[in-house]
Amino acid sequence: MKRWIFLTLIVSIVAVGNAEAQKKKTKKQKTTTTETSQPVSTAVAQPTSVTMNASLANDNSLKEVEAKGVGLKRDDALQDALRNAVGQAAGVAISSETSMENFMVVRDAVSAKTEGYVASYTVTKETPFPDRYEISIQAKVSLNPLKADMQLLSKAIGGVRFLVMYDARKVKPEEKPYYDYAVERINEFLAERKYRYIEKERSAALLKEAEGIYQNSETNQESYVQHIGMKADAQFIILISNISTSSRSEAFDTRTASKIIIEAKAYDNCTAEGLGTIALESDWKSGSDQKSTMYEGIKEGVNLGITKLLYLFNSYIGGWVNNGTPFELRFYSIGTFRDFRELRNKMLSDSRFGGQIEIVSFDNYTKLNLTFKDRPDELAYKILDFADAIPEFKSKVLDVKLIYGRQINFAPQKVKVPELENKK
Repeated sequence: MKRWIFLTLIVSIVAVGNAEAQKKKTKKQKTTTTETSQPVSTAVAQPTSVTMNASLANDNSLKEVEAKGVGLKRDDALQDALRNAVGQAAGVAISSETSMENFMVVRDAVSAKTEGYVASYTVTKETPFPDRYEISIQAKVSLNPLKADMQLLSKAIGGVRFLVMYDARKVKPEEKPYYDYAVERINEFLAERKYRYIEKERSAALLKEAEGIYQNSETNQESYVQHIGMKADAQFIILISNISTSSRSEAFDTRTASKIIIEAKAYDNCTAEGLGTIALESDWKSGSDQKSTMYEGIKEGVNLGITKLLYLFNSYIGGWVNNGTPFELRFYSIGTFRDFRELRNKMLSDSRFGGQIEIVSFDNYTKLNLTFKDRPDELAYKILDFADAIPEFKSKVLDVKLIYGRQINFAPQKVKVPELENKK
């Protein structure tokens, strides 16, 4: 009898211990899942005004707006809040989106250069979290220069379109569904932001055509991308160059956690200029196997990193306000180096031209990269005027053969350029 009582007592003690341990474990799990959403401390800053641009202090078009910013660090959150403030003011400066082509692209571009529009700001609230920082501000934004720059950029950008693609020659057949899914998710985001982009059907047709043309060729990736972008009439390209995974085992090797990394490159296809590369990374995702987490990870990676990717384009376009719009001029079957030197000198005498205006010769054409503070058609007219004052160009009657966004192609009037005929 005593033995049974002793055993019952032991079992009771063990059961109570297990129950307490389970309570502690559950409490710890709840704490872990909610800790990123709880602020470390909530601090309302003393309302201290910070002057960003003293020259705008007496501007009669100042508009006061409230905005919130989020970032990993305080400075990141503050810059995000300032960009959001300029974005709000842009909506006031241009009251109707229908009155401006590519309104959202233009708005995001001017928002990337806050120092030109924000006279001053006041931090009204800032809250640090374990995984981020949040700031609220009141900012005074000047509408007059904002509106002027937006109208200038709208003319410079024109009918800009984005093409999201990957090089099908370099992707294994079994991996293509992942790349297609990443393209669709980025296109979804562009549609939400009201950016114009090349539809999936058109993009797929061009990729199939290019795959047949370049399958066994030695064409490098840049030329391959440029060809498809020009055929699609897309000025900006997002190239998904690689999708990779990092994996680790969990729960005694019964489950796999994966992190998806999408390497995306940004291009200005009109000038063949690379703008940078961004890694779109997901958080760790658990599943019964790696494949089950791929699609979820790709979607999250795009959601977390797409803003940084588009910022490469926005900051690039925003710089056109001060520096002029970048153009590439190509001249086929005409001119010596001496002729182009004379053309370059004429450009330098006009204040609308800028950049290095470097003369670069290839097998079948000569290229000049420059900036110009006006529309593409005005640039074309000006080049033809300059050409008529240069004997070699005038004798062969230089003419425009193709305008592709901000790339203008010239050749003698009677000369046909097969390369350009194929791109029309």
